[in-house]
Amino acid sequence: ITTDMGVTVTFDWYSYARVIIPNTYAGAVCGLCGNANGDPHDDFVTRDGHRADNETQLGDSWKVGDVPGCSPGCSEGCQVCSDTQKRAYRGDKHCGLLGKKRGPFAACHTVIDPAPYLDDCLFDACLYEGHQDTVCQAIGAYVAACQSQGVAVRPWRTAAFCSFVCPPNQHYELCGPTCPATCQGEAGPQDCSDVSTCSEGCFCDPGFFRSGDHCVPLPQCGCLLEGRYYPRGVQFYPEPPCTRRCICSENGRLECHPTPGCSSDEECIVQDGVLGCHPRTCRQCQVLGAGAYSTFDGHLGNFGGSCSFLLLELERGEPEEELELITVALEQKDTEVQRVIVMAHGVTVVMDRGQQWEVTVDGERHLLPLWLRGGAVGVAQVGSHRLLQVQGGPKILYDGNTYVVLTLPPVSRRPRGLCGNFNGDPNDDDPNGEALGSLPSNCTYLAPTPSCSPAQEQHCTVMEDPEGPFAGCHEVVPPRTYLVTCKRQVCGGVGDPCPSFQGYATACQAAGGTLWERREATGCPLTCPAKSHYQLCARTCEHTCAGVSAPPPCSERCFEGCQCAEGLLFDGARCVLPGTCGC
Repeated sequence: ITTDMGVTVTFDWYSYARVIIPNTYAGAVCGLCGNANGDPHDDFVTRDGHRADNETQLGDSWKVGDVPGCSPGCSEGCQVCSDTQKRAYRGDKHCGLLGKKRGPFAACHTVIDPAPYLDDCLFDACLYEGHQDTVCQAIGAYVAACQSQGVAVRPWRTAAFCSFVCPPNQHYELCGPTCPATCQGEAGPQDCSDVSTCSEGCFCDPGFFRSGDHCVPLPQCGCLLEGRYYPRGVQFYPEPPCTRRCICSENGRLECHPTPGCSSDEECIVQDGVLGCHPRTCRQCQVLGAGAYSTFDGHLGNFGGSCSFLLLELERGEPEEELELITVALEQKDTEVQRVIVMAHGVTVVMDRGQQWEVTVDGERHLLPLWLRGGAVGVAQVGSHRLLQVQGGPKILYDGNTYVVLTLPPVSRRPRGLCGNFNGDPNDDDPNGEALGSLPSNCTYLAPTPSCSPAQEQHCTVMEDPEGPFAGCHEVVPPRTYLVTCKRQVCGGVGDPCPSFQGYATACQAAGGTLWERREATGCPLTCPAKSHYQLCARTCEHTCAGVSAPPPCSERCFEGCQCAEGLLFDGARCVLPGTCGC
C-alpha cells in the first residue's frame, strides 16, 4: 500500500510487515514502531508515555482490538533459549548466512544491521528446534528489508535449503519487479515510475498476468470499474445501497443490471470484505442429533432410518458466472450421523464419525489442517470439531458425533436440500416440497418427542438453568431447540444427554456466547491424549506443525477441546516437539 504522503506498507500475508515513512514524519509518530526520532533507546514506551517493563506490557498498551480467544502471550513459565542452545543454529545450515561476512547478504550489512535479524532467527530456530520453515521466514525478512533499500542480494536458496515452490503458471525470482504485469495494468495504466527496487517471490510466467493470487492468460483477465479490479466470473455490487449488480464476463466485459435491492431482513453492508445484501441476523442449518434438524429459515423437523440425504446443493451457475457446484450430504444410521460429505471445486471431502484431525479427500486420508484447490477449500481442527470452509460458499462445523452446523452466506443461487431454500419462510421447507425433493425411501419421519418422566427430564434442565454453565449462551442461542433434542435422546432410548450438551456448547461458542466450565456439572468428561489437556477455549488450529509453514484455515472463534502442552504442536492428533514436525 502506498499513499500520496509517501507512506508505504507491505505485508507477506503471514508474519512479516514493514512500514516505511518519509523523514518529514520523524518524531511525529507513535506506536509499536516507535517515534522515528533517530534514537532507538526511547522506543520502548507505552501509550501513556511510560517505559514498558517488558514486551507484553508494550504490546498490550498499543492494542487496538481483541481477537476472540487471543492472549497476550505467556506470563510465566515462558520458553527461553540459552546462548548455548542458540549456538547450535549459528551455522550456514540455519541462521549463519545472515551475518556471514562473505555471504549472500554481505553488501547489505553496512546498510541494515543484520544483528537484530540474526537474534530473531536464532530465537525462532531454537524455539522450533531448527525447523527450516521458521529459519527461512526469518532470513526472508532480512532479504525483504535489504531489497527495500535497493541493495542487491546474491542467491541464497538452494534445492536443499529454503527452496521456493510456486503455484501453477508462476516461477521464482530472487529480484523480480515490484510492479509486475497484472490484469489490472492491462485494463488501466499503472504508475510505476518511482519503483526502483525489486523483491523475491513468485512471478507470472511469460504470457501470463496476475489476477488476484493467480496468473492467467490475457483472455482470462477480469474487469476494471472505477479503479478497482474484479476477476472474471465475479458478481458484485459496486456501491450501496445494492440496487445495481454487476458481473465480469468473458474478455473483460462488464455487465451491470438494476436489482430490487435488499429484502427487509437484509442490509447492504460489507462482510468478509464483500459488499452485499447480508442477513441482519445469522441463519444456520443444524443437524441436532436424535434425528432432529433445523433449516436455514427455522423449520424444525425429525427423521430416522439408515440413509444418505442431501443437506445442501448450490447448482452450477451460468457459463459466464463460473460458479461451482457445491453439495453437502450426510449419511445416517438410525438417528446417528456417520459421515458428512462435501463436494466443492472438484474435490470430495469426507468427515467421518468418531475421528479428529483427519479427513479423506477423494478417498485419500489427509491430516489437518489443509488447503485444497489453491485455497478454495480449507479444513481445520478447531477444538473438538472439524471446520470445512468453501470460498464464497458454506462453512460446515462437525463435532464428530451428532452435531453438524452449516452456515451459508447470501448467494445468487437459491439452495435446495433438507436445509431449505433460504428464502425466510420456514413453511415451505417441508422435505416433501417440490423445491427440495423427497427424503430417500429408507429415511422415516419420527414421531414428536416421546413422553418423559420428571426424573428423565431433569437430566436436560441444566441447559436452561439461569445460573448454570450455559447461562452465558441464552441470549445469543436460546436453549429451547437443544432442550427438545436432549429430551428425545434421553427419553427415546439413547439415554445419554451428553451429545445434546455438546451441540449446544458448540452453537454457543460459534455464536460468540460465553460458555462456562460444564464438564463436571453435566457429567460429560472429555479425555485428552497424552501431552495435552482440556481447555474451555482451545486454539488448536493455530498450534500445529502445518501452521509453522503457512497460516492454516482457522476460525475466529475458539472451541472447547484438547490443547497441547506448552512448547508442543499438533502433528495430526499427536502433540510433538517442533523439531519432529514433518514437511
